[in-house]
Amino acid sequence: MRRILSCVLMMTLLLAGCAAGQPEEDSPEQLTNLIRGEYLSMAGWTGQVEVTAHYQRQVFAFTLDVDWSREGESVLTVVSPRLLAGITARIQDGEGTLEYDGAGLSIGALDADGLTPVAAVPAVMEQMGTGYIARCDWQGEGEERQLYLQCRDPERPEQEGTQYELWLDPSSHALEQAEVSVDGTLRMALTFLDFTMELTQDETGNDAGLGGDRPGQSGT
Repeated sequence: MRRILSCVLMMTLLLAGCAAGQPEEDSPEQLTNLIRGEYLSMAGWTGQVEVTAHYQRQVFAFTLDVDWSREGESVLTVVSPRLLAGITARIQDGEGTLEYDGAGLSIGALDADGLTPVAAVPAVMEQMGTGYIARCDWQGEGEERQLYLQCRDPERPEQEGTQYELWLDPSSHALEQAEVSVDGTLRMALTFLDFTMELTQDETGNDAGLGGDRPGQSGT
């Protein structure tokens, strides 16, 4: 609750600070506020996520098919590499199980809270909904411009603990890329492909989808 209230207060201050100056389309703060509302109200999303996990001496790469649902069951299925294809994570109400036949996925956690490559997707969605946004800005120019968000623990200094950096398409509002760092070291990179949001019927009247038109792009 403390973290959510801190985020609400921060967004209020940001919006107040830019109200007298920039128009809405030129303000990353205004767009961040709009997108957060959309992500909090959407029914779910589908797409593929390429995950690269950096351990101390090894790098592991996965591709996941994702069917994420706000209410009900979310399903993440490994489609590559072939050795791990078919491993499925089912998550509901914060509880998750892994189903697999043959190979396992016990390659270890990436931070003190037990973050794993498969758990990274719901962790990123949690940041989009209720995480503390320490910074938002534009990155890139023209058609390459993206909305950049930095999410982290407000009670810790930057570069300490687990920090999330997110890049979104400013037009479709789709997630394109995310990076997870632990104590200042990159531990995970995610690229979102064919990201398609489904809004609730109350928001659209017909469950219309958003996003899905642009592939993930680098946020560097």
